[in-house]
Amino acid sequence: MKTITLQLYTFDELSEEVQKEIVERERWNIMDQCMEVCGSDYVKSLDAFTKLTDTMLCGWEVGYCGYNFNLKYSDSLMFECPVDCDKDIYAENLCGKLLFRYVNNNIIPYITQGKYYSSLGKDINEKYTNKYRRSRIIKSVGDDCPLTGMCYDFYLLEPIIKYYKTWCSYPDNFSLTDLIEQCYDSFFKCWHEEYEYWANDENAIREELHNNQYEDRLYYMDGRVYSGPLDDVA
Repeated sequence: MKTITLQLYTFDELSEEVQKEIVERERWNIMDQCMEVCGSDYVKSLDAFTKLTDTMLCGWEVGYCGYNFNLKYSDSLMFECPVDCDKDIYAENLCGKLLFRYVNNNIIPYITQGKYYSSLGKDINEKYTNKYRRSRIIKSVGDDCPLTGMCYDFYLLEPIIKYYKTWCSYPDNFSLTDLIEQCYDSFFKCWHEEYEYWANDENAIREELHNNQYEDRLYYMDGRVYSGPLDDVA
């Protein structure tokens, strides 16, 4: 019978050189694992937004190397001219005040919350009464994200919120299609940048090496992972 003594180390107990080797070795695994966890939440936000805007993506992909998407808008009319069908308005030519009206009536109600306020007024008998009004307040990022409750909703809605607040500063030919493309681009850019974060940020990788499936991992001095039983390890 032989007794074998092993010297095992936690990640922090290894030399800096070996730690860097582990970071490089696990970089892509950590990225894939983290993005797999949050990927379903991205998709839920995406699905909710396509329903809200009546749009469809004919193929999309996102990853560490970049992203792309192909937007298809519904063929349904945005505004119908009752006397001349040639003046019917579709998404690609819905601009200016009509675009603002459409956003205000069809999208903003889903991303705002009402706030009531009152002011004093007089009735016909010269008695003071309270007059109640309801205003719209754009929800902030910290509020419940209105599509799914996940923070990824914000990246889809941020261009719409910006447009709603400053629509007069946009070009006259800025259309609904342009606005929705900005929303999708903002969303996929955020998704792509999260891939980059988990692959490129060494501090994030090191933090992850202390959590989840890495939390109880032990190493040999050269950085190889110990795969034996942990119950017998003091």
